[in-house]
Amino acid sequence: RLNRPTSGNKSIVNNSSDYDYVIGSGPWGERADLMGLLVRLPFHDAAKFHRRNDTNNTNTNATTSSSSLAIGGADGCVDLDSAENNGLKEAIDLLEPIRQKAFIPAGEGEDEAILLSRADVWALAGNVMIESVGGPRLAYKVGRVDVTDCAGQWERHVSAESISSMDVEHAFVEELGFTHREVVALIGAHVLGKASKVHSGYDGAWVQRNDRFTNDYYVDMLHVPWQRDTETVEPFGERTTWHRFEGMRNMPEIMLQADVDLAFQTTGGWFCSRIGGEFIKGLSCPNATHGFAEHVHEFAADEEEWREEFAVAWEKLTGMTESELECVMPDCWTPEESWSASQSSDEPRSSDAAAAMDGTTRFYGGLSLFMLAWHIL
Repeated sequence: RLNRPTSGNKSIVNNSSDYDYVIGSGPWGERADLMGLLVRLPFHDAAKFHRRNDTNNTNTNATTSSSSLAIGGADGCVDLDSAENNGLKEAIDLLEPIRQKAFIPAGEGEDEAILLSRADVWALAGNVMIESVGGPRLAYKVGRVDVTDCAGQWERHVSAESISSMDVEHAFVEELGFTHREVVALIGAHVLGKASKVHSGYDGAWVQRNDRFTNDYYVDMLHVPWQRDTETVEPFGERTTWHRFEGMRNMPEIMLQADVDLAFQTTGGWFCSRIGGEFIKGLSCPNATHGFAEHVHEFAADEEEWREEFAVAWEKLTGMTESELECVMPDCWTPEESWSASQSSDEPRSSDAAAAMDGTTRFYGGLSLFMLAWHIL
């Protein structure tokens, strides 16, 4: 049986009446902004995981090497008092009406349906957004358990103003157990949406077409010139932004310091103000030589390699929990509207599979399509 979600999360605002659910008129702004927001939510929910210091823990979802106490992970809670989570309240409120109606129909021999946890719905929302804009097929499991308090969980994470790739390595490789390649693949999700000055002090999209799941993030970082700009933005303090630089002027697109440090050596005695494009002696930063850099080049050259690695890393990220997760679909993919979306039409359908699909496909497929139609189309 799946764990039942708890209620009463004091970090969650359940009143969604303040928001207009018409694309372009909500607080998120444009369509691409909403996509980025709904992908950012499950990322921030899961990427604070620390496994219990327990040598008997055999849960394969908990891959971190940290000896810290088990807190965080995909638990339906983000610390809204943390500046790193600014803007996520809008996504939480937007999904709450869906979460209140999300359940798995009772199966044979079961007395009642099981409500989906908040974390399960957030993970599904991220999957639907990514797949709906051309992303890879993504696995989806349920069983995450919501918690009632997550204050202070985000303090372990990397600031966008980080001036060293070592910070990224510590947080994601050493603490969470990702490979360098997986980390670079996940950060490529910056291709969707944009940064909001009111929420973070940064303003702009990473790429020009920010409503499609492409490898433009990597291509542009390497092959387009970017120029460093530093300013003080209240109440956030100093903000370093790398602006796309064309025609002798800054363009709207940006990269953050934590982005460019994946591929370039911008600190440690290097006094440079330009990355990407043609190398200009005295201005351009050299290529980095750490474990992340080679994968930026790899994914810029081969989009399919990135898509495949992203799907693996995303499943690993959204499964960061000590709860046991289980598939609700025979193929474990994110549900779609029909059997044909997950199984070839000329493949025979077994009676067991048909029984499993009857309830869950109608529910999950309906929820996926409902979210897609409500928020995107």
